[in-house]
Amino acid sequence: MKMIKMMALGALLAGAAMANESLALNMGKMENGLNNVQKGFLYNTPALIKEGVKEIDNANALFHNTEATKKYLPKEKQHMSNIAFNAAKRIDKASSEMLAALDKKQFSQASQSYSEIVNACTACHAVVRGW
Repeated sequence: MKMIKMMALGALLAGAAMANESLALNMGKMENGLNNVQKGFLYNTPALIKEGVKEIDNANALFHNTEATKKYLPKEKQHMSNIAFNAAKRIDKASSEMLAALDKKQFSQASQSYSEIVNACTACHAVVRGW
């Protein structure tokens, strides 16, 4: 019986470690996408902005399900998975708006959409990290 409990605990800890590793990798992809968008604005390279938006959208997909998101949150904050879900939806909307603005060469509007993405990220991190 003790061996079964130890194996179950090991599996639980391994699952949590994998979730944390997946989240870290995912956040790294999000950061890279944000960096590419910012560089695209700085160097007047719309293609780089679009590439960054694609990276952001791919990483953001992880948070489109509130139940799945719970495993990435600290145990005491798992009931707040809807905050990550809502941030993900804000990011989706801002990404779409950014691409539409870029297509119209409305770079000021596109940069405002970038700011909205950063604000959505910060709002989620503020809750999850307890800022």
